[in-house]
Amino acid sequence: MTRNSPDFLPVWPGFGLIVAAHCLGAMNLMAVLASSPLIATELGLSAIEIGLIASAYSAALGGLSIPSGRLADTIGVRASLCLAGAVMSSGVMVIALGQSFATVLGGILLCGAGYSLVNPAAGRAVLLWYPPGRRGTLMGVKQTGVPLGAAIGTSSAMLAPVLGWQGVIGALGVLTAFCGLLFLTLPRDGTTRATPRMTLRDEFAAIGRLFRDPVLGRNNLASGLNNGGQFILWAYLIEFMRLGAGFGLPLANACLSILHVSSIGGRIVWGWLSDRAMGGDSRITLLWVSGIAGLGFLAMMLVSPGNALLLAPLLAILLGATICSATGVQMALTVQTARPAQAGGAIGYNMLATNIGGVVAPPAFGLVLELSGSFALAWLLGAVIVAFAFGLLWTDRHKGPGQ
Repeated sequence: MTRNSPDFLPVWPGFGLIVAAHCLGAMNLMAVLASSPLIATELGLSAIEIGLIASAYSAALGGLSIPSGRLADTIGVRASLCLAGAVMSSGVMVIALGQSFATVLGGILLCGAGYSLVNPAAGRAVLLWYPPGRRGTLMGVKQTGVPLGAAIGTSSAMLAPVLGWQGVIGALGVLTAFCGLLFLTLPRDGTTRATPRMTLRDEFAAIGRLFRDPVLGRNNLASGLNNGGQFILWAYLIEFMRLGAGFGLPLANACLSILHVSSIGGRIVWGWLSDRAMGGDSRITLLWVSGIAGLGFLAMMLVSPGNALLLAPLLAILLGATICSATGVQMALTVQTARPAQAGGAIGYNMLATNIGGVVAPPAFGLVLELSGSFALAWLLGAVIVAFAFGLLWTDRHKGPGQ
């Protein structure tokens, strides 16, 4: 199966496996983080060490994004996803059997390394196997696997007090391995036959060409900024709802749940709009997403205990459906911009920039919050971050699909 094949694949059931691949990474990470109180008690971990678990996952995912993308271009979708499943399941089992912080950290590094293959391979699958008129929608739909996987992982951790955290995480490792075998049912994409063998020097040259593409660079920087806005909400929304809006913890958690649920719908809707209303131009879609999200961040400055009961849930819906739903459209823009032969590497480049944004933006938000003693300036920073993303996208607004 190649991109120019006259007959594209039916969406289901193969596309369901693409969504499942996205579920796996979030499922395993969130199961570990949600079980962290039990893990910390048994292994004697500090709060800093628990935080380093999440950092290690992000570091492996971001650091390996470009080489993983190049690997996906070389070995194809099916082999990449099978390898991802094998590496992630190995990491989960290392964690389940581990008796120290070092083994947990090593296992989570393997999970991040395995998941680094998923986005490039899944992006290639959409590019190669489905017609252009469906790609924006499918990019959005496949990304719903992330919040779905997060929900599964968090829910499974509720069984940890009964089954033990090792039992829960070990069971997820078995499930991950099973999914890795299911990926063998996906079709070959012909990549290994069509792509000549490249030397290490050729690989570095190919990566260099990606970094020298100015349009791709602006797109990816915008993706990093938008993802930074999303991570700010993930990291600080509950605390803001408690301190700035006067909510109790259950109501603050409910707002975060609203944000995640809205992001599931937003990922699908924006992808559909990109295909149906924006002429397949994902950049125009992202301009709308960034513009509305920027207004949402500014509106967060208006939330107070007097109006929070009405305004806070509405803003959670708005921001969940915009800035937290941008990932699929961002990847669609990357595929729209990059040459097909470098699609996996380009998505890896996008994931590198995206993860850097997620690492840098929350501490910057926290620094402003600490120095000012108020959430108002911190939310203004969020609006400025998203405004920069809007500006970068606006620069290339006349470059439509295929340009």
